[in-house]
Amino acid sequence: MWRVLEKRGVRVAYIESIKEMYRDVVTSVRTPGGLTREFPINIGLHQSSALSPLFALVRDELTRHIQEEIPWCMLFADDIVLVDGTKDGVNAKLEVWRETLEAKGFRINRSKTKYMEFKFSKDASRNGIGLVSEIKRYL
Repeated sequence: MWRVLEKRGVRVAYIESIKEMYRDVVTSVRTPGGLTREFPINIGLHQSSALSPLFALVRDELTRHIQEEIPWCMLFADDIVLVDGTKDGVNAKLEVWRETLEAKGFRINRSKTKYMEFKFSKDASRNGIGLVSEIKRYL
């Protein structure tokens, strides 16, 4: 993340301040039996932090080379939307994203991965707007 911020022209003093927020961070987990012992957090951005939007900068930098000119790939927070004419096409794009992100230490959560199928025909539209026929989950 630090290299991305430097590349984007963020002043070193700001980067050092952000680094300080991430030094020696510990957390615990609330369970029915109470809080666990503290353990260190060594990777990732703090969830719900004011700095969480920095993830978008990092992801954009890591994936810039696989994003297409035409916006058939859309990024929202930590979500990625891939669009293609076929399920195989979407799967191929998903595989490129998976390989790219995993090479940098990120993971795509397959249990949350879904695809939406649109069938564009006279029967599948209302007022000229295509209707979603079903949403499927990748296995």
